[in-house]
Amino acid sequence: MVVMQKGERLVATVKRHPIGIVLLYVGAAVAIAMAALLALVFVPGITDQYNIDNVRSISVAFLLAVVFLLAVIVGLATTVYWQNEWVITTDSITQISQRGLFTRQVSQLSMDNLEDVTVDQVGLIAKIFNYGTLRAETAGERSKFKFLYCPRPNDYARQILEIHEKFLEDRRNIQNA
Repeated sequence: MVVMQKGERLVATVKRHPIGIVLLYVGAAVAIAMAALLALVFVPGITDQYNIDNVRSISVAFLLAVVFLLAVIVGLATTVYWQNEWVITTDSITQISQRGLFTRQVSQLSMDNLEDVTVDQVGLIAKIFNYGTLRAETAGERSKFKFLYCPRPNDYARQILEIHEKFLEDRRNIQNA
């Protein structure tokens, strides 16, 4: 997906921090617990009211259906989550944003157009697990490149700024030669 020019070198490929997907897993676990509660408490009450036999079979079938549906949803969401990345080279930053199973946006920012790099680490959890939001700004059509749940965002911001400075220095040297 990333096209590199002659002499361009790959510096880093940045994938999202695992903490970003944990909320989805916790939500799925809570939903399964609630489905189990429904299957054990409410389904027997409803089936007794209507004199339905095989209460346990109905409860287990309901619980299995919920677990299967949640497993499919969590699996698809995990796939989408891990497809988001930044590819940093000596000449550019390529942002690959997977917004759904069939929706992907790829944007590229030249180091020549880079104006600012910003890191946001909000909250104690972000500090403890060392993740945050990494932003690269430009004056172009897509003024901000935003990467949520970036691991070690300060390290990557520093790398990008160093690459940008070297890029500008090399360009000045070529112009002065």
